[in-house]
Amino acid sequence: MRVVAIVFACTLVTVPVGACARGAVREVQGVRIREDDRGLWAKATFPADSAVKLVLARVPGGRITEAELEEEDGRLVYSFDVKAEGRKDSEIRVDARTGEVVEVADDD
Repeated sequence: MRVVAIVFACTLVTVPVGACARGAVREVQGVRIREDDRGLWAKATFPADSAVKLVLARVPGGRITEAELEEEDGRLVYSFDVKAEGRKDSEIRVDARTGEVVEVADDD
């Protein structure tokens, strides 16, 4: 019993603050998309797989390195970090309700 209590206490200490507030992670076409807050997947009406296809079509030869479903400035968006050889890294945001590309930014 004592060992279980120690292991449990160590687990609590190693969990990052705020990690429990994060939502589900879904894998779509080999891309892990993390929900920033619980309940966002239920609000997204534009399919995540369509958003992935849209992003990869905008960056030929690109590879999505990080993806998130989040609310930003009152808008629900899929946010993708994309790397492609010979190009600057990009961040592309797609409206998770309409499928509109709302931002394309090069990371410096």
